[in-house]
Amino acid sequence: MAPTVPGATPGTVIGAAEVLDHRNRRLERVPLRAEMPTQVEIPHEERCLVHGWSPYLSVQTVVVSGGRTQQAVLSPRRTNRESTGREESRRGATGWVRLWNREQDGEWTVRNPADMATGKVATVATPSGNPTVLQVGGGHRHPVCTLVPEGSLFTLHPTEHQPQGPVKVRPLADSGFTLLEALRLGEWGWAAVVEQVWWDDPSVRGIPLFDLAVAYLACRRGDLERAGRWRQETGDRHQTGPAGIDVLAVDAWLARRRGEWRELAGILAQLAEAGEAPLAAEGLDLLAAELTRPAPNLRTPQPGGPLRRHLTPYLRASLPSSLSSFTAAHPQQPEPRAPKRVGVGEPLAFKVERDESVLRILWRQLSSSASTGREAYAPAAERALDPREPRLMPSEPEERRDLLIVEDEDPMVLWRLSRRLLDEGVATEISIVPGRDAIAVVLPGLRMGSVAALLAGLLRQGLAQRLELNVGGARQHLDVVDTAEAERILAVLLRESHRSSP
Repeated sequence: MAPTVPGATPGTVIGAAEVLDHRNRRLERVPLRAEMPTQVEIPHEERCLVHGWSPYLSVQTVVVSGGRTQQAVLSPRRTNRESTGREESRRGATGWVRLWNREQDGEWTVRNPADMATGKVATVATPSGNPTVLQVGGGHRHPVCTLVPEGSLFTLHPTEHQPQGPVKVRPLADSGFTLLEALRLGEWGWAAVVEQVWWDDPSVRGIPLFDLAVAYLACRRGDLERAGRWRQETGDRHQTGPAGIDVLAVDAWLARRRGEWRELAGILAQLAEAGEAPLAAEGLDLLAAELTRPAPNLRTPQPGGPLRRHLTPYLRASLPSSLSSFTAAHPQQPEPRAPKRVGVGEPLAFKVERDESVLRILWRQLSSSASTGREAYAPAAERALDPREPRLMPSEPEERRDLLIVEDEDPMVLWRLSRRLLDEGVATEISIVPGRDAIAVVLPGLRMGSVAALLAGLLRQGLAQRLELNVGGARQHLDVVDTAEAERILAVLLRESHRSSP
């Protein structure tokens, strides 16, 4: 089956997936597109770790074998309630939502609730036309305004375990929102996969959020050439309408990077005069962090002052979101503690229930080959688990190499540990152990301190509950968050391993 997000338009990019082989080498990264099968070829009998990321689906990692697994299911991530015995609250969230629309004269008015009703619970429709704001409140919440694209469907999601807490507003399914969420969360690898779809497939262009997200990614990278190319190919179509402020923000960034100071001054003046915030929170961050700074080589008064004064209330009232969101009783009056009671216009009541979704990825095997089959890696893994054989691969020199086996029932924990060990240079050789939820780590130069710090960090951050460590047959559980204690445990394991060696 293809990835499914209820109501998503076929082809919408709703996330990305990655395949790692048994030695933690990346075989492929692919976008996940709604209702479109994702096929990846992996060597016959190769054992791989597969995980995915999506702002719409919280997924769990799985292990697959080439030639055996015809379909890998990335299911919702497990919660801690199984280990803690606590039952998760099933209460939904209730409240009200208003739809504000900016008229041609610049005034904001509240739309009739019938304009945004869709017949589906907690799904709101935005009309085509001028800039639009969805305002959510009710209960003990401070009302929150979120700038949204025109002619779209949005869903409301309460904060987990807080039915009367903030309610997230997000598109029903939007490729641009997927990319913006990746940027907001610092998921650069996934962002690159989603972005490439935009450059490879011209048919996906024209969607405001996707177009803007690609531009903001180029700005974040400091990629002047790609941002300029984006402006030439796409920017004109969004100069008017809800995304117009975002286009001006990109224009200002380009002018500053190119040293076009007088043009920059004119653009900043337009932004200040418009009196609006960008549609995407990335735009607000871009303007605040870089474009309001003084421009050199200008004798005239600095143009960033009025814009800075305009942006300050938005920044003080802003909330974590990919779309510009801020607490406010009125779209033009952002304030950190906005009045909870808003008497303007008629609201639409909502109730949000929890739901669960499942991602499915299809696999197709390669033809069997001795060089890529089980014969090529199974003996190495067996040697890795044999305390009498310190070598990880048959081709390595005959020298003693301490091998740490780390086990955990969640493959995602092992993947995070593997990537951090490799990215930080603590280890250079890591293998996924076939048939077990475990990795084998060669300890170069007995760098136990760095390894212990990473293991303790996983526990401290709540990413792992308890790890099983094995060095040369000596075993011990690790469930401490103190780096010094973790290092002591590793030293004991290593000492016991050396004593038991023939």
